[in-house]
Amino acid sequence: MYSLSIDFDVPLATYTPTFVSLEERLASAIVSLIDLDALPKPNEVTDEERELSQNIFEGKQLASDVDLSSPGVVAHLGAMLTEYDKVVVQSAGQLRTYVTNKLLLETQHPDARIRMKSLELLGKISDVGLFTDKTEVTMRHKPTEELEQLLRERLTRVIEGESMEIPARRVRPNISPGERLDISGITDV
Repeated sequence: MYSLSIDFDVPLATYTPTFVSLEERLASAIVSLIDLDALPKPNEVTDEERELSQNIFEGKQLASDVDLSSPGVVAHLGAMLTEYDKVVVQSAGQLRTYVTNKLLLETQHPDARIRMKSLELLGKISDVGLFTDKTEVTMRHKPTEELEQLLRERLTRVIEGESMEIPARRVRPNISPGERLDISGITDV
């Protein structure tokens, strides 16, 4: 049997936790500040608000509703997240360029397998699109009246119990070599 031990030394949150992401909460706060025409300019944010928003951004502190009620914290945190998103996108573009350049260098490699693989990967780059599989779908639209007529015909066949002829086929029994087949009870078909 197990006995429970309760940790009383774990501090409880001083605010009601929310399951909405920080980005969504921050976006709502920014929209509210814009609607109220209360969004502060960067030079109006205090050092305390900058420090608090930096701690929230770095994950050192959770953003409470009280923290996000401060216009300076909201403005500074929003600016930091926007700048971070730009850097991530810029980094992805730089990484793409780096990989492309490395593949271009590998096309000069003395080993033919490496040259071919680098050329293949260069061809698969979405901007080039040489080796991408393309599926072409052709849709033929029928008028509504024609579709209704086809549906009526099929339903009529189903309701009337349209019979289908199934060709008869002879069935050969599995007989091993040397075994005799008793056909005394079989009549001509």
